[in-house]
Amino acid sequence: MDYIEELGTLALASRLRRFIDKLIKDGTRVYESLDFEFEVRWFPIFHLLSYHSPLTVMQIAEALGLAHPSIIETADEMARRALVTSYRDDADKRRRLLCLTEEGKNLAVKLEPVWKAFWEAADDVFREAGCDLLDSIEKVETVLEQKTFYERIVARLDKQ
Repeated sequence: MDYIEELGTLALASRLRRFIDKLIKDGTRVYESLDFEFEVRWFPIFHLLSYHSPLTVMQIAEALGLAHPSIIETADEMARRALVTSYRDDADKRRRLLCLTEEGKNLAVKLEPVWKAFWEAADDVFREAGCDLLDSIEKVETVLEQKTFYERIVARLDKQ
C-alpha cells in the first residue's frame, strides 16, 4: 500500500517531496561514488556562478527564484569548502559579490561531464515515461502565478 499515492492530489506536496528526495539521494550517491565533495543543493548557485560571475546575492536569488537567506546560507557552506568567495562591491559597499574560487572553477570543469550525464539521464527518464515533466511544471507555475494555490484554497473555504 502506498498511502501517499492513494491520497492523490491531496498529498501532492508530499508526493513531490518524496520524488525530490529520491533525486537528491541518487545525485548524492553519484557525487560520492566519484569522490566529489559536492552537495546536490549547491548545484544551481554553483553552476550559475561558474558561467556568470561575479553576482550579488540578490542577482542570484532573482535568477534562481530562491529566497535571499537561502542563497546566503548555501554560499556560506560553499565558502567554508573554499569553492566560493565573496567581497564588497567597490561601487556600492552594501552589495556582496560572489564568485567561484580557483578551486571552485577547477571543480566546475571536472563536474561538467557529470552534469551532462545527469541531463541525459533525466531526458531518458522523461522519454521512457512519455512525458515532458519540465513543460508541465512550467505550465502549472504559470497558472499559479495568475492565482496562487493559497488563493484557490481560501476561495473554496469561503464558499463553505
